[in-house]
Amino acid sequence: MAGTTTPAPRPRALALAVRAWQGRALLWTAKTLQNTIVGRHRRKALTAHRNRAIRAAHARGVPAAAIAKAVDLAPSTVTGICGKSTSVRDEKTAEG
Repeated sequence: MAGTTTPAPRPRALALAVRAWQGRALLWTAKTLQNTIVGRHRRKALTAHRNRAIRAAHARGVPAAAIAKAVDLAPSTVTGICGKSTSVRDEKTAEG
């Protein structure tokens, strides 16, 4: 049977795509918490949950600037939450 075949997706590329989508989903969680629950009540536990979601999104490659814009926080606040490193991908590219 003559026809074109599409190559199977490479496992590494698929893993990176899944990781990026996980990061975006976690960013959505942080944004939702910031704009609804945390914005109204300012509870420490919910703020901590938001911060964990921000850290997890950042660890999966979402840039700190995108997180700051989505959650409507100052970039310096997001950098403080995420730590000194700008992102996992930036560390890997810096190592060469």
